[in-house]
Amino acid sequence: MNILLILGLVLFIGTIMWLYFLFITNTVTQQEPVKEVAKEPVYTDVMERCHSLYEQGLHSELQRYAQRELSKNFGDVDLRRILAQSLMETGNEEMAIMHYEALLSINSYDIETQEILARYYSENGPKSRAIEHYEQILMYDSGNINAVETLAKLYEEIQEYEKSIEMYQMILEAELDETRIVELRYILADLYLKINNTEKSFEIYEKIHHNDEENLEVLILLADLAYKNKYWQDCLKYYKKIIAIVGDDFEILEKIAHLYTTLEDWDSAIEAFKKILSLEDNSSANFLYHQNELCNAMIKSGRCKEAISLLKDLLTQNPKETSFAFTLAQAYTIMGEFQIGVNLYNKLLDELPSEQSEIIIKYISNLICAWAQDLFKKGEYNQAFDKFFEALKYNEENDEVYFQLGRCNYQIKSFQDSIAHFKRAISIKPQESMYYFGLGCAYDESGSTKLAKAAFQDAININPMNVQARIAYAISLTKELEYAQSIEQFNNVLKYIPNNSDTLYNLALAYELVGDSERAIKYYKQAIDNDLNHKEAKHNLELLLGEPYNPEAPIEYIDDEVIEEKTIAQTKETQNEEEFDFDAPLEQNNSNEDFGSMFS
Repeated sequence: MNILLILGLVLFIGTIMWLYFLFITNTVTQQEPVKEVAKEPVYTDVMERCHSLYEQGLHSELQRYAQRELSKNFGDVDLRRILAQSLMETGNEEMAIMHYEALLSINSYDIETQEILARYYSENGPKSRAIEHYEQILMYDSGNINAVETLAKLYEEIQEYEKSIEMYQMILEAELDETRIVELRYILADLYLKINNTEKSFEIYEKIHHNDEENLEVLILLADLAYKNKYWQDCLKYYKKIIAIVGDDFEILEKIAHLYTTLEDWDSAIEAFKKILSLEDNSSANFLYHQNELCNAMIKSGRCKEAISLLKDLLTQNPKETSFAFTLAQAYTIMGEFQIGVNLYNKLLDELPSEQSEIIIKYISNLICAWAQDLFKKGEYNQAFDKFFEALKYNEENDEVYFQLGRCNYQIKSFQDSIAHFKRAISIKPQESMYYFGLGCAYDESGSTKLAKAAFQDAININPMNVQARIAYAISLTKELEYAQSIEQFNNVLKYIPNNSDTLYNLALAYELVGDSERAIKYYKQAIDNDLNHKEAKHNLELLLGEPYNPEAPIEYIDDEVIEEKTIAQTKETQNEEEFDFDAPLEQNNSNEDFGSMFS
């Protein structure tokens, strides 16, 4: 009973309190209006929200939201792009680049993303990645000049100059603005210098000079490049232009004088050195040097007596100047006063230090060798050989003396001695082609055709431009009945001397020996066309034609330059060597020395 009473009391009190709370709430509501809570906008899709957050600058919220949405749809390109853009703007470049790379993996043709990545790697590295992206851009957009120019600079930075040149050349070809064209030419000229292509650099600077002829800097560059390329005439031209602008610059005048010397324009060299001496203080260190150079130019121009007179005066004034005595000895030698030259050189030996004396000794040896040659030409053989051996006393290793001994012994038909001397010259200087040629000639005259052929081949291997050796080698092949190889060699000779009558004759004869009459007729006729007095060619041609040769009458022959393979066994193995007159064509050779005339 008590429990029921308590429960009723609690219920009654609760009811009273609820009614009181309700009353209070209604009273407050009537006094103060309720404020509306801001509601978040309702977006139609994810990208609309991302763009809205981006425009409001809410990058952190955008990045969280976009990352969450990307986890649901990895391939959403637009979502990844705006995320990458937001990350880039907030300084999180590494993460942004990761997303741009992901975009590119989804679509490799995305040029916009390629350009963003290319610019980033170009500025931050690695440069190789920037280059990769720019190369991809050009694959899809070959006319993108900005990409080409940036790529050109990148190649230059990593020192891939050839590729850089290729890019700049593309820009130059598309450029219309003259100022920009000149700028690009400067860049290209400098790049060519970096790859040591001085010829191309010179060519470009000439184009620059053509439009700006008074540009002194370009003229100096052109002169230096012409000198490096051994364009002596061009070098001289540009140095003269420099002088015309700056006046008598002493250094340039000196270069001009030496260029005349290089060009062997001795009269101009003499005037140039006189000009230098007129401007030079006679107490300067180079004054005596230029005096000596003037005398050298006089000697070369044939004014030996004038040079000797000047040198004697200079020696009187400067008795210790050994260069004057040296030049004076040369002047006497050229005039054929060999003994005076030898005496002057011997006097120098007493005045010079040992290392310079060795040089003078070699000069004396060469001078006496020249003396011996002069005596031999005069027919004074005994005295000549005495002088040769005197030359060897000064320098036992003088290969030139042994070579000349070989030539002289060849002339007097002492072939074994000739062979021995040529071999000695070769042992001292094994890379001299003419020594092997001389040896081959001596072997040939002594009847050792196989050894001669080997020597001629060695001469050609050392110097492929040795036409005399090629002719002799081809003839030795013919003697050995190796006609096909002989034909090949004669054709090689014609590449160097295309209108040589004797070579054409020998080639025709070789074709005749292999039974190719049509080609034989062709080359006999060409030999006659180049030398109307070539009796052997005319004689053989008439034998083939079976009638007298009439230059006016047309002759039909094939015009095929291809050398057909012939079976030597089916040609003329039974022919002996007497059927071929080996000496006759060489004796009439007007453009190349033959075996005999070489040593005359």
